[in-house]
Amino acid sequence: MSVVGAIVMLFGGLLGLVATWRAAGPIGDPTRRYSPWWLPSMVVSELAPFWLVVTTATAALGIVLGGLGNPAGLAGALALGVAAALQVVLIVRAHRSARRMRLRVTGPVHRARGAAIVVGRPVATPPGVAEVHGVAYAAGHTLDIVRPVATPDTARVLVYVHGGGWKGGDPQRQARDLYHALALDGWVVLAIRYPFAPAVSVEEQVATVRAAVRWARTGLAEHGTTAGAVALAGGSAGGHLAAMAALTASDGEAVDACVGIYGIYDLANRNRTRAHWGMIAADVVRQTVAEAPERYRALSPLDNVRADSPPMLLVHGTRDTLVPIAEARQFAAALAAARRPVDLVEVDGAEHAFDALGAIRSRTSAALIRDWLAATVQP
Repeated sequence: MSVVGAIVMLFGGLLGLVATWRAAGPIGDPTRRYSPWWLPSMVVSELAPFWLVVTTATAALGIVLGGLGNPAGLAGALALGVAAALQVVLIVRAHRSARRMRLRVTGPVHRARGAAIVVGRPVATPPGVAEVHGVAYAAGHTLDIVRPVATPDTARVLVYVHGGGWKGGDPQRQARDLYHALALDGWVVLAIRYPFAPAVSVEEQVATVRAAVRWARTGLAEHGTTAGAVALAGGSAGGHLAAMAALTASDGEAVDACVGIYGIYDLANRNRTRAHWGMIAADVVRQTVAEAPERYRALSPLDNVRADSPPMLLVHGTRDTLVPIAEARQFAAALAAARRPVDLVEVDGAEHAFDALGAIRSRTSAALIRDWLAATVQP
């Protein structure tokens, strides 16, 4: 039994230590190369209380099985102890991050419900909110409506554009805390689906987002309300598409505000704010920067700031290793230089896509975004 206990403690300790160290330790230079470790780091960071329970249970099981009587088990116990200590650091960091955001929140931060309390998902629909999925808004494309059960005749509307590297994703995989926080405050959220690269161009994706904005103003009447004002928001690649649609809108497509959440704002990456992503040239733009420098500029929010650009809120994690926070900082600086209203919220310790899980950072940032939109967008 001591051998089994030692194996449990050693493998559990090594796995836990590696995963937790990536989430809690130094991140190095995230502009050097793309690392798939950002996703497990995000999961460990946002669900640190859950992983602390798992680490403690693994240690207890190994001890019961006699693992401490074996040198390998002792090494595993040490690794488990270090992992647990780092998980406590992550818990403290997350609560400190939430407290800093909470200073800007005047309304409630809604509690997690159901399985999301433990594992972050699924983020259940709260009482008072109704969801209608699969509503057609453009040829071949649908959206999900998230609204108050008692929907007002006229409501403020948020069109949300999901992330997924321009090549995939779904609106139900992220930002559900934001949908619900807004719906409970009287907003109607339209979480859209759009065509993916490389089957379509980025220009077509932006045009589809604009079509959703037009639909928000004309199509909601069939669902019992009309848009009093329209805002755009998006995460990651969706943050890029939302910002582009907001900055290049024509008649009938203009929005009252835009929120970018860990977005990409310079496709050319000319200032090396992130690692080189070969897939942008290969699958998204389908041309290199050298081949089409003007097209890259035309597709980058950084180069499309206008005198009438809408107010923008940028929300970005300070430990984002996929799209480092320098991406948001340089875009915020460009907006400020053009004297356009911009607010940058740096979410302490958050990785990329942190709002995919209904943990404390996601719920608090959702409340912050809700309050910012409420103050910025008048019905």
